[in-house]
Amino acid sequence: MAIARKPNSKPKPPMDEAAADAFIAGAAKPEAAPIAADADEAGQGAEPRKSPVMLRFDRALLAKVDAAAKRRGISRSAWIQFTVSRALDAGEG
Repeated sequence: MAIARKPNSKPKPPMDEAAADAFIAGAAKPEAAPIAADADEAGQGAEPRKSPVMLRFDRALLAKVDAAAKRRGISRSAWIQFTVSRALDAGEG
């Protein structure tokens, strides 16, 4: 292993607080989404859009589910939702 010298670091100039405040104040404000007339129309009814569900899997099957989710780079829950949605869209069920 080679030993490297510490890089020369230049001292940072003092921060100009007024310039920082002006920069922050000039930042673009996000546009607000339009408010739906009916809460259910926006998917925000009295109940939340998603409900927690308890599922029981055989350990071998769960390992396959986890491997498939990992290959896609998503969570187990997201993979199950994706797969169920795809099956229902294909007319299964």
